Amino acid sequence: MSVSEPSWVSEDQYRSIQAGLRVVAAWADAEHEPEAALDGALRRESDPGDVVVGLATVSRLLAIELAAATGATEGAILARLGARVDRMQHS
Repeated sequence: MSVSEPSWVSEDQYRSIQAGLRVVAAWADAEHEPEAALDGALRRESDPGDVVVGLATVSRLLAIELAAATGATEGAILARLGARVDRMQHS
């Protein structure tokens, strides 16, 4: 992409997405004590607002990827996830 081409997202949005990706990656990469890894990743981020927006955006992008991979809609992916969370919580 050349300098004159518009960016996909604003610099602020990009910074938030990067923060979200760092948190999720640290959590996903934790072989032991994932809760501690998540806590540490969250504490390393300087702007909680960036983390919130970043995690929401990463979640949406993952839903888009899953929808594309499975042929389902984003809504269906999220509904299945919600149902799974409910089953796990109330089993």
